Amino acid sequence: MYLNEDCLTYLKRIEDDSIDLVLTDPPYFEIVKNDWDNQWESEEEYLEWCREWTAECVRVLKNGRCLYVWGTTKTDTFLKYKLNVLNAHNELHYQNWIIWSYDWGGRTKKTFPRKHEDLLMYSKGKDFLFNGDDVRIPYKMSKNIRAGAVNHPLGKIPTDVWSKNNHTTSKEYCGWHPTQKPISLLERVIKSNTNPGDVVLDIFSGSGSTMIACNAAGRQFMGCELDKKYYNRSLERMENYK
Repeated sequence: MYLNEDCLTYLKRIEDDSIDLVLTDPPYFEIVKNDWDNQWESEEEYLEWCREWTAECVRVLKNGRCLYVWGTTKTDTFLKYKLNVLNAHNELHYQNWIIWSYDWGGRTKKTFPRKHEDLLMYSKGKDFLFNGDDVRIPYKMSKNIRAGAVNHPLGKIPTDVWSKNNHTTSKEYCGWHPTQKPISLLERVIKSNTNPGDVVLDIFSGSGSTMIACNAAGRQFMGCELDKKYYNRSLERMENYK
């Protein structure tokens, strides 16, 4: 079920404890120039809205499964969301702060250029599903590797810093959305925290990257996108990937 609809309206349709993974990229609040990122009168109003949809996401998420939320530390609003919204839920347990590192973007004169975005991982319950073997990557050969060390035949589990530097020129980007994420990184999250056939929810679908990643990984997708333009683009993009 993928609809052109407000996230809170959409979430009311979903039963309790029915979603295997929530993976979403909400508006950041006054970071992007588009209207959808500047619709709140104040930061507190924005955070109150975040409290509403986060509570609904926790409600629909199964116990032992995970919630991932993208954000940016360009301002401290994302930090307040983590501390005042996510950490306020007794059912949620902080697991990871993942960094997506890249080498493209603007330059600065008085600060260090910000070349990353952030991805928070929380579990509903202390024990949670994690399929690390499904996302292992090749080892980098190094003379510093301890002699006699036994490597896993599938490679190593990625660290919490993920590099993806060809985002702006690859097929998976093509300017579909100003805050679009690489499909390969979304697929990593999906494979590591769900099983084939599981249901993944994205309530801020944007250009449909999570939907495409679910299709590639053999998972079911549920989601919504309020902006009609991006909703239509995501459907077009999905057709191009089939």
